[in-house]
Amino acid sequence: MIKRRRRSPGEGSITQRKDGRFQGSVLLGYDPKTGKPKRKYVYGKTKKEVREKTNKLAVKVQAGTYREPSLITIEEWFISWLNDYMKISLRPTTWDNYKCQVEGHIIPALGRLKLSKLQTRHIQRLYNEKLKSGRLDSKPGGLSPKSIRLMHTVIHSCLEQARKEGIIMINPASAVKLPKNKQRKIRYLDSEEIKIFLKAAQGSKHFAAFFLALNTGMRRGEILGLRWQDIDFKEETLTVKYGLVRVGGKGLVLQEPKTRLSNRTIGLSPTVIRVLKEHRKEQNEAKLSLGRAYNKDLDLVFPNEIGEPTCPRAFTRVFERLLKRAGIRKACFHDLRHTFATMALEQGVNVKTVQEALGHHSAAFTMDVYASTTDKMKREAAEKVGGLLASFIS
Repeated sequence: MIKRRRRSPGEGSITQRKDGRFQGSVLLGYDPKTGKPKRKYVYGKTKKEVREKTNKLAVKVQAGTYREPSLITIEEWFISWLNDYMKISLRPTTWDNYKCQVEGHIIPALGRLKLSKLQTRHIQRLYNEKLKSGRLDSKPGGLSPKSIRLMHTVIHSCLEQARKEGIIMINPASAVKLPKNKQRKIRYLDSEEIKIFLKAAQGSKHFAAFFLALNTGMRRGEILGLRWQDIDFKEETLTVKYGLVRVGGKGLVLQEPKTRLSNRTIGLSPTVIRVLKEHRKEQNEAKLSLGRAYNKDLDLVFPNEIGEPTCPRAFTRVFERLLKRAGIRKACFHDLRHTFATMALEQGVNVKTVQEALGHHSAAFTMDVYASTTDKMKREAAEKVGGLLASFIS
C-alpha cells in the first residue's frame, strides 16, 4: 500500500470554481485533536492573482508569522500597517503625524476590538467623541473638523489595505459622516499694525526673518531652513529648497518641500536685499567672535547663536512677545504669510503671481483662501469697468 505524502504547512493548491473564479488554499496545519488539515482559502479573477495571494500567505505560514484574520486586533493591524507599509512611503514628518493619530487617538479607543468586528458605528462614535473632547494636551474642548479629517485619512487608508488583502470584506470607514470643515477667518496685520510691529522688532535678532516673511509670505519652516547659498543677491531672488522640520528621533532637520510648487523662486525687493546684507554682516561678526564654536557647515541664514538650527517654537515665542510689547492683538506667525498675500492682492498684484509666490497648488485655491480680499478686488474692477463704459454713453 502506497502512503500519501502528508503536506507541510504553507503548501497550497489552486483550482477553478464553477462561477469562473479561481480558488487557492494554503495549508495552515493540522487539528491536534482530529488530525484533519486546516486550510485558508483565497479567491481571485485570474490564476495569477490567486497564486500571488497564496504565495504571500504561504511565506507567512512557513515563517510562523501568519495570524488568523478573525483574531487580529485593531492595535495589531494598525501598528503593522504603520511600520510595514507606511514607513517606506511617507515623509518622516507625515509618518510621525500618522503615528500620533494611531497611538494617541485610535488605539486607546478601538485597539482591543477585533479587526473583523469593527463597524462603521464604532468609527463614527470615535469621531463624534473626539469632536467634543479629544485633545491630547488635557485642555478642555475637542478636535477641529480638520483634525478629524486627518484621523479619517489614517483610518480609511489602513482599513483599505486590510480590505485589499482580504482580511476584511468591506471598509467600514467608507460609510462614516465627516464634520464640515470650518473656514478659519484669515487674520492679517493691517498697515498700522505692520508699522508698529516692525518698529518693535528692529532691536530683535530675528528682525530680518520677520521682515522677509512680510515681504515674501514664506512659511516659518522655509525661513528657518533658508541657506545663504539659496539667495542670489545679483538677481535679487531666493529659492525655497528646504524647510526646517522636527523629526522624531532625529531632532531638527532640513527637509525638501512636499510639492514641486513649494520648491519655488521668489523675487526680492531692494529693501529686502539691503536688510539681508546687513543681517549677513552681523552674522559674520558673530562667527569671528565665536571662532570654532560656530557651526559654519549648515550655512543657515537664520540660525541660533552658534550656527545651529533655530528652534521653531522659540522663534514663535519671540514673535508673540514682540506683538504683546507692541500692543497688537493676538496673531500667529503664519498670519504674516496672510499679511503678505493680502497686501499683494490689495496692491493689484495678480492672483496667479501671488499663488506662485506662496507655493499654492492653484490660483483658485488662493482666491478661495483670500475670498474677502479678492471679492473686494472684483468689486473695484467692476466699478472701474462700469465707470469706463458709462463715459461712452454720457
